[in-house]
Amino acid sequence: MSLSPLAGAPDPEGADCVACGRCCHHGPSTVQLLEDDELRLGEERVRRLTVVMDRPPYFRFVKNDGARCGALDVSVPERYPCAIYDARPEGCRLVEPGSPCCLEARALGHLGTSVEFKRTA
Repeated sequence: MSLSPLAGAPDPEGADCVACGRCCHHGPSTVQLLEDDELRLGEERVRRLTVVMDRPPYFRFVKNDGARCGALDVSVPERYPCAIYDARPEGCRLVEPGSPCCLEARALGHLGTSVEFKRTA
């Protein structure tokens, strides 16, 4: 499920991220967890919100129904806060306002395939 594309640049301080949420709309096996991510999340959230690939190398990913991240809180219409923002995975921490990934997600209405997970500064 994509959202409608958004025109214009995002607020560089992230003030409109929760109203946007385009970077959190993507396919399965997008948000991979590293060991430090698992430690930050804690056992309960890892058990509830993640899945392990059923084949080697058995990577762990945040669950996804095929349209959006399983950690995205969609309980309020047109608001997209992250339910694990305080402990979000490193890959999510790299998607900063105005980064190539952010701009592509805004233009497409969802996270695209030419994602660059890198810091802009």
